Amino acid sequence: MCTLECVVLFDLVQDMQESISMERVVFKVLRRLGTILHADRCSLFMYRQRNGVAELATRLFSVQPDSLLEDCLVPPDSEIVFPLDIGVVGHVAQTKKMANVQDVAECPHFCSFTDELTDYVTRNILAMPIMNGKDVMAVIMAVNKLDGPCFTSEDEDVFTKYLNFATLNLKIYHLSYLHNCETRRGQVPVLLS
Repeated sequence: MCTLECVVLFDLVQDMQESISMERVVFKVLRRLGTILHADRCSLFMYRQRNGVAELATRLFSVQPDSLLEDCLVPPDSEIVFPLDIGVVGHVAQTKKMANVQDVAECPHFCSFTDELTDYVTRNILAMPIMNGKDVMAVIMAVNKLDGPCFTSEDEDVFTKYLNFATLNLKIYHLSYLHNCETRRGQVPVLLS
């Protein structure tokens, strides 16, 4: 393991101990991951169901090594939303498997909607689902390898290793959310009495 990876791992563990904000910890993971992978940017798409329809919505978008959290945190009224049958992120959520798209022009799942919306040109993608057991919680995506034509199998290994931190943080966040829901549900009868 190289020195940079050791420093990044140590920083990630410290961040998880010091921060209770899921977005802040995952943001830091994505910034560091982009640096290690030499990716132009990374994004987090959260899985949800609205009106019985499964979809992925941007939560952290276009995270680069020098980005600020406030610039990448997507407010609800500005989300980019993908149904699971559209885009590489939708495909990753459906199959529950990592995708290494070496050339988006040759990928039948690629959707240029986000590129058109942001005036960005995506060339290649590395995307992975964040799972809670058999359920998808999110998809994390790295875009455009900067020091090569595409992401490699070594990049896939690094991606998997560092996303374990994001997975752990998202699971803690999810458990906290469920606990808060149960606590509120238990308080409703007391309030109605």
